[in-house]
This record gives sequence, C-alpha cells and structure tokens, in this order.
Amino acid sequence: MHALTIREREYAGLARGVRAAIVLPPLFALALLVIKQTEMAGFAVFGTFAHLVMIDYDPTKAARSLEAGALTGLGAILIGLGTLASADIGLAVAVAAIAGFLAEWRWFAGGVIAVIRPALLMAFMLAVAVPTSPGALPPLLCGWLLAGLLAQLALQLIWIPIQPVHAATAVPSVQPTATSSMALARAICAGTAMGFAVLAARLLRLDHAFWVVLGVAPVLNIWKTSPAGIFWRQQAGTLLGFLAGAALVASAGTDQVWYWIALPCTIFLSAYLSSAVGFMAGQAGFTAFAVVLFCILTPLQRQVGLLRVEDIALGGAIGLLVGSLQRLGCHFREQTSVPE
Repeated sequence: MHALTIREREYAGLARGVRAAIVLPPLFALALLVIKQTEMAGFAVFGTFAHLVMIDYDPTKAARSLEAGALTGLGAILIGLGTLASADIGLAVAVAAIAGFLAEWRWFAGGVIAVIRPALLMAFMLAVAVPTSPGALPPLLCGWLLAGLLAQLALQLIWIPIQPVHAATAVPSVQPTATSSMALARAICAGTAMGFAVLAARLLRLDHAFWVVLGVAPVLNIWKTSPAGIFWRQQAGTLLGFLAGAALVASAGTDQVWYWIALPCTIFLSAYLSSAVGFMAGQAGFTAFAVVLFCILTPLQRQVGLLRVEDIALGGAIGLLVGSLQRLGCHFREQTSVPE
C-alpha cells in the first residue's frame, strides 16, 4: 500500500471538510433553532464528526455504506448504555475502563469494528463522562441517528476515490516479540486511562468532562511516536486554536450572525487540517471550531476556549502518564527477557 502524496492527502481532507461543512450546519440549526434541543444539537455535531471525519472508510461503495451503518447502529446502543451508566460515578468509571480495554483488545475489535472503533469508543465515552438522566437519552439518540442518516448520503455523493489517509500513510510497524502480552498491555493501558479520565473529571466537577476524555485518546497512540511527543503537539495545537478562537470572539463580540457565518468555515478547516496537514493542525482547527460552536450554544460563555485548553491538558496528562508507564514496562520486559 503506497504512501499518499501531498496532493492525495489534500484531496482526502477536502472531501472530508466539504462533507462535514455541508451536513453539520443545517443539522445543528434544525436541532438548536427549530426543535430547540441543546442536547440533541450537541450529539448531532459529534455524530457528524464521528461519521464523516474520524473514520477511514473502505473505498468501495457497498462496504462504505455497511461501515457507516454499523457505526450508526452500534453507536446508538453504546450511547444508550453509557448514558444509563453515567449517573453512578463508580459504575461510570468501571464501564469506561472496560470500554477502553475492549477497544484495544485485538481479539474483540476485528473486521468492521476495527474500522469504526475510534468513533464507537468516543461515542460511549462522551455519553458516560457526564452524569445524565435516562430522560435525556431520546434527544441524544435523535441527534446521533440524524447525523448517521445524513452521513450516509454525504458519503455516497461526495467521495474522492483514493486510499484512506491514515491506513495509507501508516508506516508498517515491526512486530515485537511476545505479541499477545504486548496487545494485552496496550488494552490495559487504554482501559486504565479511560477510567482515570472519567474519575478525574467527576472528582473535579468539570463542566465539559468530555474534553478530558478527548484529550486522553491521542496520547495513548504510542506505537508511532512517544507519548510525550503526541502530548506536546496536542497542547500546542489546542493553544493555537484557542488563540484563533479568542481573536474571532474579540472581533465578533455578541453578534451571533458572525458565529453562524464562521461555523461552516471552522468545520471545514478542522476536518481538512486533520487529514491534509496533521495532528497538531487538526487540534488547532477543532479548538477554534469548539469556540465558535459554544459561542452559538451558550453566547455568554466566552471563556469556553480556555476551558478546552485546561481540560485537554488534563486528559493529555493522564494519557501521558499511563502511556509512559506502559512504555517503561515494555522496555523493562524487553531488557529482562531471556532469548530462546
């Protein structure tokens, strides 16, 4: 599988950005302004990103449709389970740890699940991270399901036939010795980090606990680079996005029209940059988008960008700690193992 050229990466980012920018604003406006359900609007936003930005779909039409449909259906089930478990802190921490473990357990996440598992994990974690009553579940599911329905149309109508970005650009890894134990260690690491993220967010009573969860996941990807390297790129990108968002808020003030105008632009940039440029640029774009989004949802919360910086830093620190401990453990086992 050949590495994508810069032009191919740009095409992939362009397709993802256009799809998300077309689907998300009208869906968000429908939920927020017409139906007047803030919770539904929030999960419609995440559902759109999960379906149209996070997944490296199969290039064939039938397989792509199957993967998107599986994400919609299984994601709805996991959102329901996460919401029901979110009321009790002990149960929430436990199931978050189990979900993180299963997402990285190679005997569980195979086939279609392997393709959609990043979005499935995040759907469950966002549902379980914040205490939510069962009565709030219908609008959450409605937002997710509507996003999945519109994503199916967008994935069929707006598609550039090139290889998936991450799958094509991934450098083949050298298989370590004792493969089964390494896979188990990675699953334990992910489960521990997810459980700690939910626990920390609950104990600190954070208003946007889901951002802590979002901060953990990238740092656990220690097989391509070090946890510290990912952590510092994550923080730098988030800070740059915060500064861009702060400049926009300073210019737009309280005029909501400007935020609605900026919404599709920041959606496109966050999706495009993450695919065409890289992780740090994607973090910057998504943070700027989050500032615009929350300035529409809650016009008086101008400090939302700073809150994201703080919460992403906390989540990233948890991932850095757990990932570094796992890396040290793996190194120690390699040094002390007896060759056959």
